[in-house]
Amino acid sequence: MQRLNRGMMGRYEIDERFPARVNAVQFGLDETLLGVVDSMIDRAGAGVGIAALRLETSDGRDPAQLLTEQDGMFTLFTRGYLGEQAVNREEVVQSILRAGDESDIDALAVDPALALAILGESDLRKALDLAARLLQIRAKAGLPGLDFLCVGERAVSAEAVRDGLIARATGLETFIHDQCAFCPALADGIALRAEAKEAARLCETMNYADGMIHLAEPGAKLTIQAPAAFRQRWRLDAAEGVAFVDDLFPALEQKRRLFDAGLFLLAAAGWLRGHNTLSDCMKDEALRDYVGQAYMQELLPADEAARAGDTPYVIRAFERFENPLNDNAILRVAAPLLGRFRVSALPLIRAWAHENFEPPRRLAFALSATIMLYAGARPNEKGQYEVLRGSERHQIIDAADDLEVFSTLSHDMPPEALAYAALADRELWGDDLRDIDGLEQRVALDIANMQREPKYLPEATD
Repeated sequence: MQRLNRGMMGRYEIDERFPARVNAVQFGLDETLLGVVDSMIDRAGAGVGIAALRLETSDGRDPAQLLTEQDGMFTLFTRGYLGEQAVNREEVVQSILRAGDESDIDALAVDPALALAILGESDLRKALDLAARLLQIRAKAGLPGLDFLCVGERAVSAEAVRDGLIARATGLETFIHDQCAFCPALADGIALRAEAKEAARLCETMNYADGMIHLAEPGAKLTIQAPAAFRQRWRLDAAEGVAFVDDLFPALEQKRRLFDAGLFLLAAAGWLRGHNTLSDCMKDEALRDYVGQAYMQELLPADEAARAGDTPYVIRAFERFENPLNDNAILRVAAPLLGRFRVSALPLIRAWAHENFEPPRRLAFALSATIMLYAGARPNEKGQYEVLRGSERHQIIDAADDLEVFSTLSHDMPPEALAYAALADRELWGDDLRDIDGLEQRVALDIANMQREPKYLPEATD
């Protein structure tokens, strides 16, 4: 079977829309950058040609090498529902012109056409190291700075990137301030690289080989906080789903509270109840009811006007959770679960406990379930952390330091001891979570209930 490449485009009636040249560098090949950001850049037709650099080590085939073999292209399948409308779209993403690794930095740095840098949150330290090196070379060569598109979950992500570069690029503070622009962006959409079995099936239907097939949900959004000059230089909003805004925080806050917190509610509880995918979790009536109660009582604002404004987003969130056309593995979609908790659920728990002198019942249970899940994580021979459910092994994707902490714990520890050990660890949370009113006692009780009955869920009257 022929591998995807430029020479076959005409024969397969694939529209060619390759950018004319490389003018952007992308630090990372993670699924969100490829399946959401790069696909939208491709659809925008704004002339952005990307040189994408692999940051992460790979225990399988190097994704940069696979993209190189495919002339930078990959197939994206968008599947799911938008309201009542089923979406099943196939496209070849062509915005990446070159793929490589850190050895390509020196050559890229002296390319006068380079004007845009794209960073995600995955392996950000490595990305900042490479970006600082690139800027040092450019400044020494008398070349201008870059626009930075900083894709992440924090409203200050652009500031963090700028400050990280200044700390690394000694003597370039003025150059970075005067010649670089930093624009935070939120990619709100699930995209995953197809697993081997599904990829093989799709290759048979396409009649060509593609080692980098990605699966995405419809209705993804890329929201960018940017000044007028950036918007004019990079006409990314020509693509459906891309929007320029003056303030990214409202979109960030809504996603954290109404989507990420929902994923956190589902992930560990669903896995402990025997489910592997988001859609399977949503078919579990008891689990779905538990999540619905959490939305109504803990996630949605008390103010009626604000709640009404959030309702369409919540309806869409449930459609995304239920997506029957993509088998979104719950532990992959929700990863990194601890990071998702810190950003989305922990602030809600703190605010609720401050007002009510006790933690929110269902969010606290989701934390208890996550502790039970992670306390079973152990490294395998490749250094990846896994959990066991019966004879099944499932990988946990999270920060290695966090997983190492949990590997010293066990889900069959006495409930009070496990709750104490997990909540008191300041390295995990930044604070001692036992200081939150009633949380330690609530988590210990939940752990005791789950140790007796793994499928335990709080009752509606709890």
